[in-house]
Amino acid sequence: MKLMPSCREVRDHLTEYHEGALPFWDRLALRFHLLLCTACEGFDQGLRALPGMAKRLLAHGGEAAPPEAVKALEGALRRIGADRGHPPAGA
Repeated sequence: MKLMPSCREVRDHLTEYHEGALPFWDRLALRFHLLLCTACEGFDQGLRALPGMAKRLLAHGGEAAPPEAVKALEGALRRIGADRGHPPAGA
């Protein structure tokens, strides 16, 4: 990884970063990027929030998700698909 990785490189390696699976210099470069890039820092905050959100959803015993949550998830999945070079869902 470069001294200043791109946003795509950061997103591609965030899971490894949090698992401690990146080499020291790659972790340092990624952390430096997160300190300077508010977009990637926000993405990272969302990623770190997922386990807690999943726990809360599972704790509800299979109740249907609120409509606004379903809509938000569908929008996020569309954006992710478009970001990876795939057409947005439903397009």
